[in-house]
Amino acid sequence: MHALSRRSVGLLWMVLLFALVGLSCGKQPAGGRVLRLATTTSLKDAGLLDELLPAFEAKTGYRVEVSALGSGKALRALRDGAADVAITHAPTEEQAALAAGDIGRRTPFMHNEFVIVGPANQISVVAGAGNVREALSRIASSGLKFVSRGDDSGTHQRELALWKAAGIAASSSFIMQANAGMGETLERASDEGAFTLCDRSTFLAKQKDLKLAIVFQGDEALRNTYAVIEPKAGAQVNAEGARALADFLLSPEGRAIIGAFGVKASGEPLFTPEAR
Repeated sequence: MHALSRRSVGLLWMVLLFALVGLSCGKQPAGGRVLRLATTTSLKDAGLLDELLPAFEAKTGYRVEVSALGSGKALRALRDGAADVAITHAPTEEQAALAAGDIGRRTPFMHNEFVIVGPANQISVVAGAGNVREALSRIASSGLKFVSRGDDSGTHQRELALWKAAGIAASSSFIMQANAGMGETLERASDEGAFTLCDRSTFLAKQKDLKLAIVFQGDEALRNTYAVIEPKAGAQVNAEGARALADFLLSPEGRAIIGAFGVKASGEPLFTPEAR
């Protein structure tokens, strides 16, 4: 019996050793795997990621590491392999990157809108403007300042397109460059008594700390669409995790979180899931 017991113990150790070797050499399960997300700063500043990512992690077992970079830098991080997936709101640049083969699938999943905000006592500057071009023209001739993100973000890219449509040079002296994220840009506009372009969600999330008000909104040219961007085929990144995040954002659970976000705190949803 004693010899048999020693033999049994030896066999048990061999089984355990082979099991450990199998785990170390085989494919790791999703649980605990890192997913590197490069995203526009507005989602972090608005607080939506604090609702979405814990639910995604609980459902899939992935652990998400977030880099809030702005859309242009986020797309470059994905292209260069420094991120596994990106969330951006720069449709023109996204479509160009897709056409060039620099990224994989692009999936729009929600939208909100851009608004022009400015000093609460200067709402009259753009009151009655019929469209965003007229609103920007009035700001340009008002003698007041405008703070630009200046950081190649999706917001900055949209701002440049709007200045061009209004026939105003983006290098005009009344436009100050913040070279910063949305939160910092809003703070600077508030301190300077200036106007700026902002996504509605971030402004509503931060407005209690700002001396700013929405002075123009509602133009179709201000629609702000967010897309999840997956890596190109063959990239040495976590493409499986990227697809899992895209699927979650389009799922009933993900859409419900997006649609409900902001209602309790602001009295209105801050983002709208895209129609499917």
